[in-house]
Amino acid sequence: MAARNRTEPRRTTYGDVFVEPEFRTVVVGNLLMLLAETLRPLALSVLVFDATDSALLSAVTFGAGVVPQAIGGSTLTALADRLRPRRLLVAYDLLQTAVTGILAALRLPVWAVLVLVATAGIFAPLRSATTGALLPEVLAGDRYVLGRSIVQTVSSTVQIGGYAVGGALVAVLSPQVALLLAACSYLVAAAIWRSGLRERAARTPGLALGATVRETWRTNVGLLRGDRRLRGLLPAMWLPVAAVAGAEATLVAYAARSGLPEGSAGYLLAALPVGMVLGDVAVARVLRPATRARLALPLGLIKGVPLLAFAARPGLVPAMALLCVVGICVAYSLPLQAAFAELVPENLRGRGFGLFSSGLMTAQGLGTAAIGALASAFGPTAAITAAGGLAATAVVLLRRSFTTARLLQPDP
Repeated sequence: MAARNRTEPRRTTYGDVFVEPEFRTVVVGNLLMLLAETLRPLALSVLVFDATDSALLSAVTFGAGVVPQAIGGSTLTALADRLRPRRLLVAYDLLQTAVTGILAALRLPVWAVLVLVATAGIFAPLRSATTGALLPEVLAGDRYVLGRSIVQTVSSTVQIGGYAVGGALVAVLSPQVALLLAACSYLVAAAIWRSGLRERAARTPGLALGATVRETWRTNVGLLRGDRRLRGLLPAMWLPVAAVAGAEATLVAYAARSGLPEGSAGYLLAALPVGMVLGDVAVARVLRPATRARLALPLGLIKGVPLLAFAARPGLVPAMALLCVVGICVAYSLPLQAAFAELVPENLRGRGFGLFSSGLMTAQGLGTAAIGALASAFGPTAAITAAGGLAATAVVLLRRSFTTARLLQPDP
């Protein structure tokens, strides 16, 4: 049954969400996957740098698994509806276990490492599509919004501490051991999916496997053309976040050019996910559904304002505070995600969430490239300021989508 974003008799609590065993499985499975996907690129980038002494190859290795996700998102996500969710998630994590184990056990040339990581990355949108479509089946009503917030909070928390812990593991235990730990994390995640999820039927079992690419393209185009509300919700969730991602990618250069103390870039990068954790918890847990939907537009608009303040070249502490506010306001997307889950037909939900996740990843990559180009031409301060203006402008242009989210969540 499709999740309905309707006001319930009382405010949803964390207990209402965690009482569901399958949701606990989703949280733990995602946590283990995120730990592995934090350790693996970090360990590989260190290995490549040690072998080649090339900062460029090290950076390319670090991001090698991200770019191919756009390919997988545009060609394979129909499989999220064609295959059974539990089997697909188990297969994905076993594939990543094998790839990571090979990388740990063999000293491969750099080109082979890049090919392996990129090939594995193509399938990442399938996992995102499957878990995204699974969540509204596990949690109905306002429990879905709170559950989605918890999943995003876990992701942000891993982002805050994952690289610091991973860096220590790589330094103390060696990159190969870190890769083995990542492989073990993937393997345990596969076991968690296998034991913690019930067997569900495929949503569209009649879809021919050979027609996956054609059906993915057809569905993506159909979702964008068929419902004006969906056509507006997707860019409203993609574009403002893409601008923020571009600003985030420029923070290292900002810290260096502004004369901030050594190591400041790490604090700046951590401030944004700290704000995201606070925002997700506050918006999803404290606010009622109707209030949450009404505040989506103001939060979206405010999100770009702190970045405009970077024109004054704030110091470390003020800059961290500004970035924390930006992170808090990213919670604007929670009611939009709930509206999206409600509008996508149940039999297309896997492809719908695959389109959302792959589009978000692509938008963030393009946003990073665009703001990075501005930083190269005009300096990081101007680029971050421009990112704030672009984020606010996108929200203004797409304001009707916020009305859609509000209308789908009527007042009690």
